[in-house]
Amino acid sequence: MKQDFPESQGRRRVKARAAHSFRSDPCSECTGSASHLVRIEDIAHALASTCCFAGQTKIFYSIAQHDYLVSMIVPPQDALAALLLNAGEALKQSLPESLETEGYVPNDVLTRLGVPTHLAPTVEHADLVLRATEFRDLGRPYDNALIDIDEVRPLVLKIQPLPPIVAKHLFLDRYYELRPKEDPRRLPITEGAS
Repeated sequence: MKQDFPESQGRRRVKARAAHSFRSDPCSECTGSASHLVRIEDIAHALASTCCFAGQTKIFYSIAQHDYLVSMIVPPQDALAALLLNAGEALKQSLPESLETEGYVPNDVLTRLGVPTHLAPTVEHADLVLRATEFRDLGRPYDNALIDIDEVRPLVLKIQPLPPIVAKHLFLDRYYELRPKEDPRRLPITEGAS
């Protein structure tokens, strides 16, 4: 028996923005691009609210925290790609169905946010290292069979799962650290200021 649950507030807001934008801005209907409707905050919220390993951990551990940690252990040039490792999955969660019927392309959003088309090998390796660390620290004892620990050495640090709101803000702070021009909190530079 299928049970229908009410939509989340965030999803209703995105749908409302989409509906408003398509009605009030005829140019966006003409181009078929609606990439401005999904913000990095929407992605961060979806990632922070989603538990890694489909919830098969001892304690809630968000994908936002995972991606943040991956971004911290890769070389600086790969940090943004590591941070946005799971942005595509979050986009699928937060994307209103109405955009799909309007010819919306999810790659537009991912490109605008800075997601690369191909992952660097350093990002893939860091993801595996962190997964090995997560299995050691957060997984049930028999879950270690799912990853060959002999091939990938876990980090020395022990992972401390964070509440979703903390993981969300860490993710956003890291994003704005890597893309400072996108940060709405930064102060505008005025002429003549020293």
